[in-house]
Amino acid sequence: MPAGGEGPDPGSEPAAPEAGVDPALVDRTVTHLAGIDDASLRSRAMSIPGISGSLDARILSTDLRGSSTRLVRLHRGWASEASGAFTAEVELFVFRGALQVGDHVLETGDYVHVPQNRVVPGLRVADDGAALLMTSAPVRFDQNFSGRPADLEPGRASDQDWVPVPQMPGRFVKHLGRGPVGDVWLGGAHQWDHTDGGWHCHPHHEECFVIDGEITLRERHDDPDALLAAGPGTYFFRPAGVLHGGPGSRCEGTALAFHRAFGDLSTGWDAA
Repeated sequence: MPAGGEGPDPGSEPAAPEAGVDPALVDRTVTHLAGIDDASLRSRAMSIPGISGSLDARILSTDLRGSSTRLVRLHRGWASEASGAFTAEVELFVFRGALQVGDHVLETGDYVHVPQNRVVPGLRVADDGAALLMTSAPVRFDQNFSGRPADLEPGRASDQDWVPVPQMPGRFVKHLGRGPVGDVWLGGAHQWDHTDGGWHCHPHHEECFVIDGEITLRERHDDPDALLAAGPGTYFFRPAGVLHGGPGSRCEGTALAFHRAFGDLSTGWDAA
């Protein structure tokens, strides 16, 4: 099973982090991270051996096996003109700026999985911005690796149509592809009123990061009656089976979020 793919023990409840917890210090597979504000997190300089320059990175979540999700600031000068291969599975979602990976330029709304031990002909930041960087383990870029080339297939939001979610009128999805652990998609909300709706959950771990707009969510957390206002930069990691999107959830305008499942995009609706 991929790193981070195991759920909590049957019948157990995911732990709730203490106020002000650093998500870099807890195991996301057993800790419900609800409404983490990226601005509250420590920024760390991140260097990947084999790539020139460094990234400003904030660890959004991690597990005991070393897989993690980071918010990184893209700066021109971060590059490797030589070909090479990452020593771990790498996923990138660009939500501002542009990043060239091999022959592909990733722009706003683009996602790509770069497989471990597959050669790409260099990479570089083409325009300053920001991205989510997901890795299966501590990683380096091995310029001496000689092997099969990576067959990259970016998922581009601009190429997709919004698909309505019938169970939640006002909610929409764009499927960006499937990564090494599971499905990846964009979730949208427009004038969504879930006042009388039920809860739902997923059989796999799920993470999401709000990119634009504001959405109010009722999250089964410390206080299941509390509503959480999530604006740009708000991050969630829900271990498998955690109830969310409960009665009272809503979006008065439009909101957009990146989602990643540790398995199939599968939903249990109206859970009690």
